[in-house]
Amino acid sequence: MPKHKPELASIYNVFGLSSNHELSTLLANIENTKRFSDLLHDVEREFFMAPGEPSGEPEDEGSVVDAECLVNRWGSKPAEYLEQFRTALPIAAANSIPDYEAPATGEKWSLTGENGSWDYDSLDELLKDNYGHDSDGDGHPASYRAGLYEGGTVYRGTECKDDPAIFLPDQDDLIEHMSERAYDSDAGEWVDNYPTLDSDAKLELERAMRPLKAWARKHCQPEFFTIKDIAPHIVTVEDVSRSRKS
Repeated sequence: MPKHKPELASIYNVFGLSSNHELSTLLANIENTKRFSDLLHDVEREFFMAPGEPSGEPEDEGSVVDAECLVNRWGSKPAEYLEQFRTALPIAAANSIPDYEAPATGEKWSLTGENGSWDYDSLDELLKDNYGHDSDGDGHPASYRAGLYEGGTVYRGTECKDDPAIFLPDQDDLIEHMSERAYDSDAGEWVDNYPTLDSDAKLELERAMRPLKAWARKHCQPEFFTIKDIAPHIVTVEDVSRSRKS
């Protein structure tokens, strides 16, 4: 029996404590157990929830369908819970991938506004490189080009970069690739409509590809870009003065 609280003997035993442990030790074990349970609950709520199914009952028609947890720690034995956990891991991995957020992009500047000419991140940089700079070309009067001065027109636009994930093969591409490889294999003459996938298999494939999309977004951000919202800008005296100070 615990020497301090004999009536708590069964609770001490649950935690594998001896009868000589102080009550504070028992309380610490209880607090840790509660904390670990709360952490597990948070993990399940964050990663292992899936849309629930309507009950089909007339009284529930039109009601919000609650999400369901893919693992059940309350009614499962350890082996059952681990199997549920293992089965749910691909779904958890897919659920952990955030929606794509395009990286912040800023202004681009161009002398001409033409494709391939958007070389500057600011008007100051453009003016530093191009203010003045008349060109005689080959010396013939027709080849003369005036440089950039106050009153000249340059162009401002907004940089746009594609989601790297769009450059990955999609589900249809992957299935087609598997089919082609199968037909080219040594057993190709016996291949017939391979692979044949039902809706559940296609859903699993879509989930399996989400981590690959996250990888592309992390490691394969493009340097190339397009331009939208192109607008002309008339160079002012203030623009030139500011560029010389920067």
